[in-house]
Amino acid sequence: MLKYNSRILIEITFEKILLYLLNVKPLKIKTMKKIYSLLFLAVLSLGMKATSYTVAIVGTTYAPASLTVTIGDVVTIEANGSHPLVEVTQTTWNANGNSPSGTGFGTKTSNYTFTVTTTNTIYYVCQFHAVMGMKGMITVSSTGVNEQDMNSSNVVVFPNPAKDKFTVKLNSSDNNITAKLYSICGQEMESLVFKKETISGVSTINVDLQNKVPAGVYFLQITSNSKKVTKKVIID
Repeated sequence: MLKYNSRILIEITFEKILLYLLNVKPLKIKTMKKIYSLLFLAVLSLGMKATSYTVAIVGTTYAPASLTVTIGDVVTIEANGSHPLVEVTQTTWNANGNSPSGTGFGTKTSNYTFTVTTTNTIYYVCQFHAVMGMKGMITVSSTGVNEQDMNSSNVVVFPNPAKDKFTVKLNSSDNNITAKLYSICGQEMESLVFKKETISGVSTINVDLQNKVPAGVYFLQITSNSKKVTKKVIID
């Protein structure tokens, strides 16, 4: 599964726009209007803190088959003529049936992208292979709606630049701290090893890149106590 974080993408877009403004001659009114529109959309998207997910077709399964999202997130479910996508009821889903629910997105024969707007659980199947168990579900949580940003000064990343490993320290004793590394394109870097320990209210996360992360600029997103902070990390 490829997962893209739209907030990371917007931050990168912001950075590019500002650099452009600082290095060009006076702009025409039409150009300025376009830039102002982009900045407005960037501010709006930052406030939403949406995350984008893709559910892929792998043989006769969906990957991931179970997904938890929050309101405002964007989900793409792959579909094609060989694997038509159908939204069904929970009863039909449990029975490996393929009858459309009569509500929702119906039947799709091409990739379907939508923004999550309600907390209803979404059940879907492959029209041709539901009987084989090709189905998935999306659980919508409302907990992400009131997330707040964490104080960036409470989080330290070192060494930075890093090579194969780096460490994160933050003032938190939360047992559910999560760390995710995103590329400059907003793609989550998976197959990394995160080892965490907490001593006297200070949590330490050791990140092993497993020699699978190319050199470049990345963004590390830390979540603790429903608060998030993003740090730029350079990999040599």
